[in-house]
Formats: sequence, C-alpha cells, structure tokens
Amino acid sequence: MKVTQGEVEERQVTLRIELDDEDLDPYVERGFRQVVGKMRIPGFRPGKAPRRVVEGMVGREGLISESLDFMVADVITKAVEEQEIESVGFPHIENVELDPVVVEAAVALNPVLELGDYRSIRVEEAPAEVSDEDVDQEIEALRKQQSSWEPTDRAVAHDDLVTMNVIGMIGEVKIIDETDSQFMVDPSSTLPLPGFAAELEGLEVDTPSDFTLDVPGDFADNEIAGKQAQFTVTITDVKQRLLPELDDDFAKSVRDECETLDDLKAKLREDIQNATQRQNEHEYREYAIEELVVTADMEIAPLLIQHEIEHMEERREEMMKRLGISEDDYNRFTGKTAEQIREEMHEEAVEKLNRSHALSAFIEQEALEIGDDEVNDRLKQLAREGDESTGQKLTNKELRSERVKASVRESLLIEKALDRLVLIAKGQADDESEEDSSQEEDEAEVVAQSTA
Repeated sequence: MKVTQGEVEERQVTLRIELDDEDLDPYVERGFRQVVGKMRIPGFRPGKAPRRVVEGMVGREGLISESLDFMVADVITKAVEEQEIESVGFPHIENVELDPVVVEAAVALNPVLELGDYRSIRVEEAPAEVSDEDVDQEIEALRKQQSSWEPTDRAVAHDDLVTMNVIGMIGEVKIIDETDSQFMVDPSSTLPLPGFAAELEGLEVDTPSDFTLDVPGDFADNEIAGKQAQFTVTITDVKQRLLPELDDDFAKSVRDECETLDDLKAKLREDIQNATQRQNEHEYREYAIEELVVTADMEIAPLLIQHEIEHMEERREEMMKRLGISEDDYNRFTGKTAEQIREEMHEEAVEKLNRSHALSAFIEQEALEIGDDEVNDRLKQLAREGDESTGQKLTNKELRSERVKASVRESLLIEKALDRLVLIAKGQADDESEEDSSQEEDEAEVVAQSTA
C-alpha cells in the first residue's frame, strides 16, 4: 500500500492511497464471500462455487465493489496509523478509483490549542436578590391559576376571555377563518399578530368590527412579513376573571404547609431565591466557559466543523419528520432562509467545538481525573434515581456496560472541570490549594510530634 500525504492546511491533510494486488486480495475475498451465496451457477451448489469461477463471471472489480465501503474505511484507518497521524473525527472520502484502486480522503488533525492565561479569568457573581415585586407577581400568577370565569355584558376589557368569529385577509389570501374561537385578551400577546389583542378592547358583543394590522418585517412567516392584514371580528361572548381573595384561606389552598398569607409569601420568596440562585450558577458557568474560550488560541479543521453541521442537520431532519413538516414549512416558521439557517448552524458548530476542545485542554492542563469509586457511586445513584434527562432508571445490564461507564466517567470529568473553572473564575482556586497545603503541613507536624 502506497500512501502519499499532502500538505497540512487548516489542520487537515489529504491522503492518496494506492493499493496493489496483494493489498486488494483480502477485500476481493470478502467481496467473493458476499457474492457467492447470492449466485446460482450451473454445476455448483449454492455458495460452493470457487472464487476463480465467480470472479470470471462478475470480474475482479465487481468483487471489489461488493466490499467497497468496508475496504475504503479500512485502508484509510491503516494509512492514518502507518503515517502516525493524530487524527480526530471521521475522514472525508474525496475520490475512489477502481482501476487501479486509489482512495483519496481528507483527514482532520487534532486541533491546535493554547489555553492562554486561564488562571487570570475572573467573572463577577450576580446576587440572588428577590424583591417584593417578584413575590407579588408570583402571588398574582397563583391567583390566576385558581381563578374562575363569569359572563359579563360589558365591552371587552384587558384580561377577559372572549369567544369570537374572526376572518383575517392579506390581499386576496385568507390567513384566518375561525368560528367560536376563544381568545385571552392580553395586550402583550403576539398572536395571531402583534397588536391584535389591543384592538379587541372596547368591542361590544354582536357588533362586527374591522381593523388593519401591519405584519412585522421580521415576522416568523416570511411570506407575509412586512404586509398589511385586514381583520373582521365579531365578539359573541365575554367572560371576566374572578380572582380569589388574597387571604389566609387562599394561602392554605395553595400550600398545605402555609397557615397564613405571610407564610406563603415567605415560602415563595425562598423558592424564587433558590431558583434565581440556580439560574445564576448556570449562567456563571456559561460565562466562565466563554472566558476560557476567549483566552484560548485555537485552530480547528473545517472538516470537523462540517461534520458537526451534518449532525445538526440530521437532528433537524429527524425533528421535522416527527412533526410531519417539510423543510419549506420549517423555514417559513422560523422566518429564515436555508442559507441563514446554515450560517447559524456553522456559528453554533464552531462554538460547540471551541467549548469542547477548550474544556478537554483544561482537563489535561489541570490533570483532572475520575476514580473508579466516583464512577461506581454515580452508577448506584442512577440505579436508584434514574437518568435526569430521561427520568428512566438504567437496567443492571446497562449499568454494567462499558459504554455506560465511559459515559458516566466523561460526565463526571466535565462536572469536575466546570467546578474547578468556577473556583478559578471566583478567585478561590489558589485559596483552596493553600488551605490543602496548610492542612497537609499541620497533619505532618502532628505526625512528627507524635513520633518524637
């Protein structure tokens, strides 16, 4: 096997692999075994014809073609090993010839990555403050959850629940035609168009009303974006919301452990503060990772970026298939062209790869490791509580599999890396090291004194 390696450009290299008869023989044999069982050759039982007879009928190239996918992947793997190339990801097949047999492939090299002075990263912490207004908003949300509706004969007002007949037109195209449609009159709503709810306020029952709305230029459906819509609405019923009294009885109905309204407010304040704290911690980690990426100097092969984009496109296609929508429908719904979506995917792919490789380099630089005991403890937790993302408990067979163990180890390693990065960003990493060092010195002194 003759391998010619091209120049390294943008962290990827092209390999030209030429195979002679001796190199090809294993693949010809594999192709023969795949073909012989399918053929009916006079004078031979099924699957028993010799290779020379089969090869004479289908040709050598025919046998090679039968094992082509396996052959191409196999020879590229061997070529990468032979050339001692530190590759990453899947090679891209650029050309395959059968006479003579030549395989050309682009191979992505490990990214070049210098982390920079990541120890100087500092991120300011956001306080988890809760205002009286935050608590009041939560109280009002709970009151609305327990509200009831009663008919009213007045004109439509904010926060009413109306039943209506509505027709919406853009030119000669009908975009809405609904009868007895229920609608919550919330001016902040953007459905079906921004400003629609505000136009309903003041309308009387059984009195048709016409109004126009401008469709925003950035509207999700780009086929109607920037145009003007004409609506005809007839309100057939109006209901007003009845909120429960804000008293101790209300507090008891919301939370069994709350005896008074003050108890409920205190509990809600605690809940909001805990939720804010969790959100702040999540955002803090994200900011710290962003700073890690910013301080790093990276060069990633375009081939890796392309592979990541392809994975994203596959996931999008699976999602569209589940929803039963076409790509054109998806583009209209997002209000973006195929080119815009691909540009966003490219940016997302670069960001994901940058974060992933920066964290990997950080783990190596900090010499972080996960012990078997840590893996076993997490596996026991998964057996008890299940996977947070799916809510399903793993079977004993899954818990014993090397695949699951490797996944758990990787997950724990990332967690440990993020915890370490957060300490650095808070300026606490050195303090922790000094405390550990001081503790070790104290322990050593105690041992020395006891020995003496």
